[in-house]
Amino acid sequence: MRYFQLFLFLGMFHFTVFSQTRETWEFSLITSNDLYLIDIINHNNQLFISGWKRIPESNYQKGFVYKLTESGQLVDSTFLSKTDTAILMSNFLNGKNEKLILSYVFSDTTPNHTNSGFCLEKIDTLLSLSDIKQFPFPSNFGKVNLFIRYSLDSSILVSGAYYNPYTPRMYIYNTSYKFDSIKARYYPNANNIYCMDIKQLSNKSYWLIQANHSKYVLIDSSLNLISSSQGAIPRWIKGNYGIKWDSDTSFYLVGDYIANLSRFTDHDLGFFHQFDPFDSTNIVFNSWQANDTVDFPAFFGALDYTNKDSIYIGGIKNMVLYDPWFGKQPSWYVLLQTDSMLNIRWERFYGGDACYNMTKLIATSDGGCIMAGTRFDFKEHPMVRERDIYILKVNSEGLITSNGKVSSIVHEAIVYPNPGKEYLKVRVGVQHKQSTVKLFDITGRMILKNTIEGTSAIINTQFLKSGTYVYTITNNNGLNEIGKWVKE
Repeated sequence: MRYFQLFLFLGMFHFTVFSQTRETWEFSLITSNDLYLIDIINHNNQLFISGWKRIPESNYQKGFVYKLTESGQLVDSTFLSKTDTAILMSNFLNGKNEKLILSYVFSDTTPNHTNSGFCLEKIDTLLSLSDIKQFPFPSNFGKVNLFIRYSLDSSILVSGAYYNPYTPRMYIYNTSYKFDSIKARYYPNANNIYCMDIKQLSNKSYWLIQANHSKYVLIDSSLNLISSSQGAIPRWIKGNYGIKWDSDTSFYLVGDYIANLSRFTDHDLGFFHQFDPFDSTNIVFNSWQANDTVDFPAFFGALDYTNKDSIYIGGIKNMVLYDPWFGKQPSWYVLLQTDSMLNIRWERFYGGDACYNMTKLIATSDGGCIMAGTRFDFKEHPMVRERDIYILKVNSEGLITSNGKVSSIVHEAIVYPNPGKEYLKVRVGVQHKQSTVKLFDITGRMILKNTIEGTSAIINTQFLKSGTYVYTITNNNGLNEIGKWVKE
């Protein structure tokens, strides 16, 4: 008898696709549940999404897999559930013979999530199962997280952290493609090591990256811990929120960048190209930041490319640090495109009418990319903690178009806070060196005009009366943003 039941389900939710072409589209999945997206993968020209939905007023979650066409049409779904069991989905791997490998964590529904473990299964493009294997942890272990990768011999590497009871400790499993155990190791004495990725190097040792200490970890081929601080992640960047290896020894990485170490409330996007797995003295580095907001990388995959001259980096603009998924202030998906030397070519913003959190982006073969995450509408239901899945497919210029027109969800300049009081702030994409902002009252009378040199400006609005105003941000190079700003 199977441990988990799966339900094929397409009826009890609402989804919307805007600007439906294969090149660009906007997809929103709205249900009466709180949804959280973990991973998105392109497999045989179809998109597969994994995540979980929370059962209200409980510690119980169900896993889900949704399947979309390349043009953003929802065509199938599967839910994974078992009574009194919490399921937290993790990432996919592209498998053999038209199949995907799906990974997820299971536990009981107590606050400490004991009786935990992880599960691997193969799932085909029709969302039918062909194999499943559970890997239970000792019953006193608490919650678990994981990620899966392929090793050099195409066996499967599983790594992450378990909590016993509250401090994260590292573990590694190595299984065959058929999910037979090859070797495994817990590291009970390696306190507070929370790793976010693993790679087997050419000498058969293992490279891991810590999330909480800005260090690299070295494990030998027998899974012995050689060093938990083999090298330092440069510039005090914390964690790995997106990595892509461009050779056996070099990689691009995006992390949480604390530009000002005296102010740990500053969070920005830091990204670099490192040419040795452990030695970070010779790197190419850049960052994207605004000192007045919390800006954070996409949580589980903030960097990807199909061509190194067009690298996509994604994140969240104006995230609420203490409650990122349910913040009650406008935020945006932010997308950067850089060249291979990490020079930013352009930046664009998407959203601003709700709380947006990007989980992952993937570059697409047509030169564009897909951004996936969640949207919390704090204006519509501020006290109901429900998130919707929100996915955008943009072209190589970061645009969503329909009949030759650019979607209103795409912005090259934004205004915040909105509503505001004594000032308004303007952020303009780096592709625009100069612009002009104008503010009009409800009669159409222009009451303010400022020239912006560079990417940002702070405009004094103390003299304005409370009310609604219209702003424009324009220049001679195609910038034309129009919106409303409210003075409280």
